[in-house]
Amino acid sequence: MFDDLFIRVAGERLADEADAIAACGAGPEIYIKAERIRDFTPRTVADFRRILRGFRGHTVHAPFMDVWPGAADDDVRLLSLDKMRRVMAIAAELGSTLVVMHFNYDPIYYRQQVPQWLERAAAFFMTLLAEHDGPLIALENIAEPTPHIVLQLMKKAASPRLVHCFDFGHHHVFARIPFEEWLFYLSPQGHIHFHLHDNRGDHDDHLAMGSGSIDWHAAKAAIASLSCPFSITLEPKSAESQVASIAYYKSNFQRKRISRH
Repeated sequence: MFDDLFIRVAGERLADEADAIAACGAGPEIYIKAERIRDFTPRTVADFRRILRGFRGHTVHAPFMDVWPGAADDDVRLLSLDKMRRVMAIAAELGSTLVVMHFNYDPIYYRQQVPQWLERAAAFFMTLLAEHDGPLIALENIAEPTPHIVLQLMKKAASPRLVHCFDFGHHHVFARIPFEEWLFYLSPQGHIHFHLHDNRGDHDDHLAMGSGSIDWHAAKAAIASLSCPFSITLEPKSAESQVASIAYYKSNFQRKRISRH
């Protein structure tokens, strides 16, 4: 149940870390930095495809800084769209199953314009999905206190390929409702992607799992109760936290219970 596992790795580090990720029985979630998009030439993509043949699956994490899917300024929104188009093209060429994106709703600027923001953002993601068959787009929560905006956005777009990426670390810092309630309101039907990393509730530290104050036993129960398929990515901040997170995940999420007679 918890074997559809990925580990986040910067694209420029994939060649160096591929063997270690494979040894964990996981696939890579390739983070493509904005300044690295231009590096994905046909030769680079071919090199990546050779590396990725050794994995049963892989995902992509798109750039997220200065990306504004619902921007009121057409030029800003179209610049963001062009950037995400290139990422989706790369993901499609690599055969990635899913691309994580941030929808970057800003309540300060758009609180009085939610319907207009939703219309623009939904059109943004619908355009990307229409242009590239294959990869899902998973919208990741950041500082949202509830799932209200992402729910409305997914309903507006009404595409089975637009799904949710629920980040436990971000939720622990910013949310105002328990994750069980968040997932209940979300009521995922098609697929849901999870990001797992820890913190103490005051800062998005990306600590190793078990090093902060997230209740991972409750998290596991909440994930296991879902009736839809799901995938999981560990997001370590360092080599040390990666080793610790993998060990914690294997022990607490994948370890098979031995029945005693």
